Amino acid sequence: MATTLQSKAAVAGIAPANLQALLAPTLQFETEAESPFSDGYSIDKETAALSKFIAGGAKESDPLYDRYVELLDRRERLAQMQAEHAERGGADVLAQRSDVMGLEALGGLVDESSDQMTIHTIEAFRMFLGRAREPGTRNAPIMGGKRVASALKNLWQLTQNDNPYADWALVRHEHGVNEVLQHLRSEIKVAEAELDAMRKRGLSLAVLSSSSPQVVNLGFRSPYGYAISMLIVEYDYFVRIQKTLQRKNMKTDEQARAALGKVSRAILNVFYGTTRFDRWLSQADMRALSRVDWVNQEGDAAKRVHAALEIFGPVPSAIYKGDIAPSHSRRRYSLSEAERAVLLDVGGRLEAAEHGEAGAVSAAPDANAGAPTA
Repeated sequence: MATTLQSKAAVAGIAPANLQALLAPTLQFETEAESPFSDGYSIDKETAALSKFIAGGAKESDPLYDRYVELLDRRERLAQMQAEHAERGGADVLAQRSDVMGLEALGGLVDESSDQMTIHTIEAFRMFLGRAREPGTRNAPIMGGKRVASALKNLWQLTQNDNPYADWALVRHEHGVNEVLQHLRSEIKVAEAELDAMRKRGLSLAVLSSSSPQVVNLGFRSPYGYAISMLIVEYDYFVRIQKTLQRKNMKTDEQARAALGKVSRAILNVFYGTTRFDRWLSQADMRALSRVDWVNQEGDAAKRVHAALEIFGPVPSAIYKGDIAPSHSRRRYSLSEAERAVLLDVGGRLEAAEHGEAGAVSAAPDANAGAPTA
């Protein structure tokens, strides 16, 4: 190939010494690794480099004019590439138009049938439905699973705003529910072992079930709604097996009541703590709360941060930095390196405050403060 080029250069009267200069590109430009162009051309960097030239009128006599023309051409080429990409629906360039139309017509995932939950006990059904305050009485209302599922959906949606307190609320809820589930499963395992021991001795005792169990159709719009239903069915079976032991002389009435009361109080404690977060964070002047508010603490941002601190206390640094996150989140916030550095700095200061001012942190308002008990 080189020999052929040199022969053609000789015929054209070009000196070999000037051949490489003619073959090499004469236009210099900024490049970047993630450029959409094969030669690495960077539109953003070139725009920045030519900003003063463009602001000055982009005169044709200026040596930078050729770079400016190239910049305009690259912008047009990028726009064309993006239009073609959008027309293909992001599919490979080899995809047929009929395939792309199929992609566009493809519907979202839906349930093949209705999700359902079967409940056997009044206790579990009441825990799911809750109880409103009876008119004319002072009886405290009972927070139910349906209302908590709604609160969890709101908090889950608030994570889309990069709200650290919404993350904290969901993490707290998950931790509380997991502790309750561990207790339930431990107690169920003990009870089943006792029934199995009786069976080995020749006495088979059936676990109580409802003569008319109720089937509840579910339609939750967040993963946390289904987490509530899983807690309810576990609690339902726990109630059934505790009442089985009570009725069949394996537990006293007092022992059964104590076991049921302990669990119901634990569940309600988690429920009230979660709804408290939702009640405050869902207020109009708090919905925009975001991690960026800790960086730009002025105006409304400063008010939101101050209110959150007054109501809930300081957000844990591990939550703020994202070291600990909820199982499900709608957060779709990409950070530049500079923004990430600033937020890590804020998280570091929060962490330093936790270690250096332990007394102040421990004295912060408890997120469950004021929650009624069962």
